[in-house]
Amino acid sequence: ITLLQHYIKRMNGSHVVVSRTLTAYEELAYASMVMEDKPGNLRRQAILTSLCKLCLPKWGKKRANCQLKESNIDALWTMLWLVHSHFEKIVDEWDVIISTFDQLGSVSISSLKLSPAYSEKAAVIAKCFIRLPKFTTCFSRDALFQFTSSLVKLSDAVSFEPMTSVNTTYLRRTSSETSHRDSIDTEMQQPSIGGKLMNFAGRAFGGGQQQTPNTSLRKLASVGTTQLSKSYSEDFRETTCMHLASMKMSTPSAVIRKLPLPLLLLVVVAEANMYRFSIIEESVAVHFCELVAKSPDEEVRSFAMEALIRFMPSSLSKSDIGRKFGNRPVMIPDGESPNDSPLGVAPIDSIEGYEDNDEPEKQLSSDGGPENELQVLKILCRTIQRTDQVDTAETGLKALHVVLEGSVHSLSGGDLVTIVRTLSLLSGYIGSQNNEASSIDRSSKPWANVSAHSFQTFKLIFDEYLESLPDSSETADTETRVAMIDCCVAFGRSHHDVNTALTATGMLWSLADRDSSSETLDIVLSNLALLSSDSRPELRNCSVNTLFSCVVGLGERFTESQWKRSLNDTIFGVMKQISSGINGAEDTGVAEDTSKDRYKVAVHHTRNSASKQWAATQVLAVRGLERVLRQYFLRLLSTASSASQSSSGGSQQPWLIATWKEILAISLDCSKLVGGRETLDVRMAGVELIVLCAQLSCKAGIVAAGTTARVGTNMEVVGGALRSVRTPTRDKKNETSTPTLPVDDALRHQLFELAFATMDGFRQHLEGNGAESSNDNSGTDSLLTQVLTKVMGELAKLYECCKHDEMSPGVCVLQLDIVIENDDGYESRFLYLLQVIANNAKDDSSSRYLNQVQKGVMSLLKNMASNSSLRAFKALTTTSGDYMFVRSNDNEGESFELEAAKVVASAFDSDNLSDEAKVTVMCSVLSHYLKIYVSDKDVMPSDSAERKTSEARYDIVTKVIDSGCHAAANIDATADDKAILDSIWERIVTVVTSLILPPAASRYDGYAHHSKSILDIVAIVLTHLPSRKYASAEPMLEQGANRAVEVAFECIEDVNKPDAAEGAVHVFLACFMGLCQKMPTCSAVTSLTNHILGDAIDSQDEGGSVLF
Repeated sequence: ITLLQHYIKRMNGSHVVVSRTLTAYEELAYASMVMEDKPGNLRRQAILTSLCKLCLPKWGKKRANCQLKESNIDALWTMLWLVHSHFEKIVDEWDVIISTFDQLGSVSISSLKLSPAYSEKAAVIAKCFIRLPKFTTCFSRDALFQFTSSLVKLSDAVSFEPMTSVNTTYLRRTSSETSHRDSIDTEMQQPSIGGKLMNFAGRAFGGGQQQTPNTSLRKLASVGTTQLSKSYSEDFRETTCMHLASMKMSTPSAVIRKLPLPLLLLVVVAEANMYRFSIIEESVAVHFCELVAKSPDEEVRSFAMEALIRFMPSSLSKSDIGRKFGNRPVMIPDGESPNDSPLGVAPIDSIEGYEDNDEPEKQLSSDGGPENELQVLKILCRTIQRTDQVDTAETGLKALHVVLEGSVHSLSGGDLVTIVRTLSLLSGYIGSQNNEASSIDRSSKPWANVSAHSFQTFKLIFDEYLESLPDSSETADTETRVAMIDCCVAFGRSHHDVNTALTATGMLWSLADRDSSSETLDIVLSNLALLSSDSRPELRNCSVNTLFSCVVGLGERFTESQWKRSLNDTIFGVMKQISSGINGAEDTGVAEDTSKDRYKVAVHHTRNSASKQWAATQVLAVRGLERVLRQYFLRLLSTASSASQSSSGGSQQPWLIATWKEILAISLDCSKLVGGRETLDVRMAGVELIVLCAQLSCKAGIVAAGTTARVGTNMEVVGGALRSVRTPTRDKKNETSTPTLPVDDALRHQLFELAFATMDGFRQHLEGNGAESSNDNSGTDSLLTQVLTKVMGELAKLYECCKHDEMSPGVCVLQLDIVIENDDGYESRFLYLLQVIANNAKDDSSSRYLNQVQKGVMSLLKNMASNSSLRAFKALTTTSGDYMFVRSNDNEGESFELEAAKVVASAFDSDNLSDEAKVTVMCSVLSHYLKIYVSDKDVMPSDSAERKTSEARYDIVTKVIDSGCHAAANIDATADDKAILDSIWERIVTVVTSLILPPAASRYDGYAHHSKSILDIVAIVLTHLPSRKYASAEPMLEQGANRAVEVAFECIEDVNKPDAAEGAVHVFLACFMGLCQKMPTCSAVTSLTNHILGDAIDSQDEGGSVLF
């Protein structure tokens, strides 16, 4: 080889020597390739390397102004035909061959050392640059891989250097001037002794004259072109510019013209073999990703990124050629005659019987596999993951986004997981980084835009993923699903942008809604619980809401174990995290915003501290738990009962008991919080949850309270459009009666007892702490008043649920007074709670009106009284005191005691109040009256003694007596046993006797102001009094008439009391007429007639006025 190389270098003027020497190179190369075609063949490497060095004047030195000699053209021609004929045998030698192409590309075609024929031959060699990419389609998969690997090596060596602008005109001018100078120097330079000898030897071998190329070498066909002063690669670059423009690549032509030649060759070779791009995908993608990440030149980085964008969609699907040929070549070398040009190709289909390239091809599955993996995509993702440059990551994301916009539906599971995990790393959440990327801090502000772009790309994938989810969750790809959830969590925990975090949190719910398998729900709920402890209140609150919305929305699909985990582990875990957050934030405030953001946001005073923000989160959690129980209590009850029966023969305690206790404990702790206004909502939510638990677990259920139904739209925004996520179905659980297990009632009663015991605990808390003082302005209610107002609203609903079962007053029997035998019943405990609430509501003695709590207590007591609750009547009469019989003129406004008295009277208007209850309540009121005014006439209650300006009132007691007497008459008409009724009528007569016989101190005022009321009461009693009790009424009427007559005669002497005299006369007439109507033959009528007529005659005789 050394000798052959020496011949050409020393005797390059002899065409015969050069021709025969190159023929020897051909023979040696052929022998080395045929005899041993394995990689690492040193003989083959030495031969081809030596031949390549003969192609350029100074091989290894890239000089644009060098002049090629005719021997260089012959060597190039030989080398190209060796490639044309033996490309399958070339392995490692591609490195030196491609390097020769690279050095040749910058050399000018025009040379003063070439004859016209050789100049034309040089132009044909330049055309080989254009034919080379197409020629690679003749390569087998191994040959293509070797060729591309060598291209990558050379491109890697030259593409990381700063590019220099190439001025073609300057190169042409410089090349021409240099050639002219070289020719002048050659003519003037005297040859050396050795040169003369070698020239002489050359002429001897050649016959003493200039020789033409040997016919054994392939000759150039007439192409009819003129000599051009341009480089060998210039036409290739121009052709590449037009080709890339047709590919819609935006790289300017000026940039393409100065890009490294190996880089351009790599792009066009990959484009030519795109139908089998999987062969070279990894090596090409790695190289381009390295350029994108590390190239110092922005133009190279941009070009490499565009190339990646171009290659990725093509690798997602097979073209028609790819489906036909697979990874096999589609062309064969064309031209074996001396007149042909090297690197020509012809389609395989046009050659009959061509079977050399029928290499075995693996059948590619349409759903992916090792042959269908997207190496470009994975390598790009790997580059994005490992780069610490913000602009590189952003550029890669843009490329990825462009590709996915049109090809995301074609991604397989493994590729999708790779992309999603890459996007997770770019979210900015440190916990999502793997070991390789752990040293890169992406949570800093410069990475904010990268995180935003990454989320946009993830949203694109996520929406397509939801669309493609199968109807059956069992067939869903578990790895892809977990990657999606992890990515949502990563963006949720990222601190770059709170809106992105909120959106990512909502995407978890969307994913669980589409794929409600047990594994997905468990992962989603656990991650939502994790996000619920975030330090940012916006995300924390959103996560809590999303968690409970997910449970409420998907609870119909929960199994018994899922319910148990969701409540005991997930929801209670969130509650504990919130409690820990509140305890840790008690003494810490919200940090002031010291950043230099453009916009400043003022924080409301209700959220200006960490403890207040955590309290708001706690409210959402309690409200969310309320939503779950309100929606799924019956399902929980049935599920727990079934599980208890199926395990250990039903002897094991249902798991719902422990869960219920924990719920009640949480709600009681919330209701007992002590603090400022920030705790108000928490306390109200706590008491509401306590009462809700009682409503749900009572026998009638919450439906009995007439709670407003909650409905959903069954719609969701997906991809910016409102669309249906499930078929709306009517809730039929309240329309059809399903048989319940025997244990259901027992379990439900246990739950109700636990809830009621918690209400007792809240009552004890009120008793122990007393009324709270208000720290607010005088115009607003105290915190306790607001809490109690909420409690009263919920207790009213609870009573509606329980008034016919747990708090039913039962059958009312006639009795002379209300006697409470069982004070441990639910109704008694309920009234005890109302009493404590009423006592705590009296926090402002100067108020002229009842507050909302007192009004609520009165309303609820009225409702209970209307339901024939004797305990409620007892509480009302006890509370009213003597306000039922005495009117206050102190202008003090409403009074709680007076309202209690009015409620007693108004309750008699209810149609639900039984006659027995009316009679019993009337007797209780009359007994109360007798205790105050009859049992000890000289001793008045202290309250009455203090009210100096008070006067008697009869409107309330009149209504009570009217309804009571009417009810008593109804019972008397049908009752067989009259004993208790006789006692009742006796009490009525006793009270009426007291009314018509006012005390001596107030007899004048009584007759003057209340005679009409007294007459009404007497008329009512006489109307309903049974005939057998007329004898009892005779003394009452007689005494009343006598007393009225006495007062009337006394008033005659005092002209200042005309009203008293008139009132006394009306009372007398009522009593006398009653006797005449009911008992006309009784002695009282005769007695009164004689007494009155006699007094009248005597008064006339004395010259006085006549009374009647």
